[in-house]
Amino acid sequence: MKIVTRTLPFFTLFLLVLLLSNFSALAQKTTIWVVRHAEKAAAAPGVENLDPSLSEDGQTRAIDLAKELKHDNIKTIYATNTKRSGQTARPLAVQARILPKVYTDSIKAFAKTLLINFRGTKVLVVAHSNTVMPLIEALGADRPLEALSEEDFDMLFKVTIKDNGKVDLEVLYYGSLHHTSELPEKFQPTRLDFKPFTGTATHF
Repeated sequence: MKIVTRTLPFFTLFLLVLLLSNFSALAQKTTIWVVRHAEKAAAAPGVENLDPSLSEDGQTRAIDLAKELKHDNIKTIYATNTKRSGQTARPLAVQARILPKVYTDSIKAFAKTLLINFRGTKVLVVAHSNTVMPLIEALGADRPLEALSEEDFDMLFKVTIKDNGKVDLEVLYYGSLHHTSELPEKFQPTRLDFKPFTGTATHF
């Protein structure tokens, strides 16, 4: 019996690969990690610093964040145009060889961009105390807190959007213990492998 092999035309093959890749993305979960920037350096007495860098404790926390997400295959990192946000993202960006992107859109517009453009991938967003909860809500998850306090730095929020549209939220602690807000029981982390915070508390 003679076997006849037929070669698909290039355009047909291209469409097939494109369809398969889209199907793969649709079938995967989208994971968006949201974190507040790490601790920032306190301003000198009488000096106003509108764009401070991270403190020594903040630099340590940024390294802890990179360690925490080392095996999570982050593909995209977003930060704001502030030093503290960019410096928090830097250790993971260097480790994963990713050039962080800067977001300036409104929270709702930014969430829409994440959900549409990064479906099926994993993204880290380094935000601020007043934008973490609104972003989590805009991504379709329940707010675990109404807002972060000025002393909440050790919480890492994992938003998972499944292919059926269901959105889950998991909260983890990472690095040294540094928070004053208490999470509702249903959001309490099951993994508490952090060490006590020993630095000086400052307001941010």
